[in-house]
Amino acid sequence: MGMLNQFLNACTDWLLAPWSEASPWIGLTVASLLAAGVLVVLFHLSADQQALRRTRNRFIARLLELLLFQHDFRVNLSACGRILGANLSYLGAMLRPMLLGAVPLMLLFIQLACWFEWRPLRIGETAVLEVELDKSHPVSQTVVDVSLPAIARLDSPGVRTLATNEQAWRVRGTGGGSGPIEVRVDGQTELKQLSVGNRLARLSPLRAQSSFWSDLLHPSEPPLAHAGPVSRIEITYPERQLLIWGDEIHWSIAAVVLMMMFGLMLGRVFGVQVA
Repeated sequence: MGMLNQFLNACTDWLLAPWSEASPWIGLTVASLLAAGVLVVLFHLSADQQALRRTRNRFIARLLELLLFQHDFRVNLSACGRILGANLSYLGAMLRPMLLGAVPLMLLFIQLACWFEWRPLRIGETAVLEVELDKSHPVSQTVVDVSLPAIARLDSPGVRTLATNEQAWRVRGTGGGSGPIEVRVDGQTELKQLSVGNRLARLSPLRAQSSFWSDLLHPSEPPLAHAGPVSRIEITYPERQLLIWGDEIHWSIAAVVLMMMFGLMLGRVFGVQVA
């Protein structure tokens, strides 16, 4: 998983870093266009275009039959059964390309979440830094030292929570940029990247010990040492807001809409049946 994450991180950074100073909409549009192109290619390679066209035409014909004979109950009843059968045939023809595209689409959305789900702290803004210790290191008996980069400072003393075996601090951004937070426990140091400013940037709110789901959903930083005293480091970054005509829209909805639009356009240009 580590090598895959490094490769995907490098590809996504190459794609989005040039747009870090621009509106998030530009980076999201560029990523959606490229993703739509990849999905159209996968769809073209995996789908039986003739079968798709045939099943789609059959489905449309059954709908027209229902409209033309809408006053005949017996014809309508049998037409509904034929519509259901045609729809199932169409979904069956779509199944293979959908399954083939599901994995790359999931990995893509995980990567895009690192850029668009959260935003860096603004200068003067605060966030909570949480350090959870391994059960073998009770927080009430363990000293946790935290050092911040020059772009931030601690804004409160550490608060211990015995129930969750963690210690938390309030962190305030003081300058733009990014740098590592150092967490030292029992002579071992773990790092957690912190970003402050208005740029579009890759963010990683959570760094934890290695597990399949943690490595999959948080690919931006390597996992913590599995046998170390720290089991989780988390920063509560603010959620990023995307606005369209004054209304807020979640980035994933915007990405899906853009990919569908670009996919239909590219499919028509290159003669690929995608719907």
